[in-house]
Amino acid sequence: MTVTGPLPVAQAGVVDAHNHAWIDPVPGGATDAPILNQAGIVEELVDYRKAGGGMLVDCQPAGCGRNGNRLRWLSETSGVKIVAVTGYHRRKYYPPDNWLFQADVESASQYFIGELNEGLLESQGQAVPPRAGLVKIACEATLEGSSQQLMKAAVTAAVKTGAALAVHTERGAQAEQIAHWLIDLGLPLERLVLFHMDKRPDLGLHCELAQQGILLEYDTFFREKYNPQVNAWPLLEGMVSQGWDTRVAIGTDLAEAQMWTRLGGGPGLTGLFKHIIPQMQVRRFEQETIRRLTGENIAARLAISPKTR
Repeated sequence: MTVTGPLPVAQAGVVDAHNHAWIDPVPGGATDAPILNQAGIVEELVDYRKAGGGMLVDCQPAGCGRNGNRLRWLSETSGVKIVAVTGYHRRKYYPPDNWLFQADVESASQYFIGELNEGLLESQGQAVPPRAGLVKIACEATLEGSSQQLMKAAVTAAVKTGAALAVHTERGAQAEQIAHWLIDLGLPLERLVLFHMDKRPDLGLHCELAQQGILLEYDTFFREKYNPQVNAWPLLEGMVSQGWDTRVAIGTDLAEAQMWTRLGGGPGLTGLFKHIIPQMQVRRFEQETIRRLTGENIAARLAISPKTR
């Protein structure tokens, strides 16, 4: 489900599995929260489409900068399919009085389900409001410090709608515990995506998580502070050599304007084609492996489970 309607999995093409196409300022939120609302975004989306990009997953939930109406306009204008998320981000990105973090499980789950089945909160009133295509939640550094009420609500929404559930991990912290906790709540692990896992480049752990059916998202290729040549790339090569190219999805997570080519001179949306895919070719990844990593895996995971239809 994209902001312009359903899309067959086979038509997704190259997909950026974790990105941000628009982030409005949030009064009362964190002062260092990213803002991405500049002119030039649509032109860079066109650049991405012309380079071969078919879709991207916008990972900003409501209340912390998401603008569903803008996402649909960007998609319609550029031709790039965009998947919006329901759910929630880290608490610091919201005003102190945000209702969601005081909500009970039932109220929160109904809210998430409504965004998946009926339309995004900020787009209500439109004849056909854009819908969310993924539940995204955020864990803090520990499970104990995370909102377990909202985690329960998110699992309920994912199970009832057949949507996938993605988890923002803090540099991969407690990924195995998060997975076990979600299993106990009833989430099938073939519906789970763990974000930012290359920030914890433990090949053995990643193979174990992949074997359980979890999709792992890597996105530090343009973030030098994580030393991708030493961490992300050897990790990815290890996963491919172990036969787990079906359990990894590649994103670029360009949440800051300076990372965009047209906004700040960074590698930008086309960096997937100019830098990441060429590096995969240098490492002699098979073409089928590249297709899986850069689109097929995440598109298949985003498909709504037929059990709910």
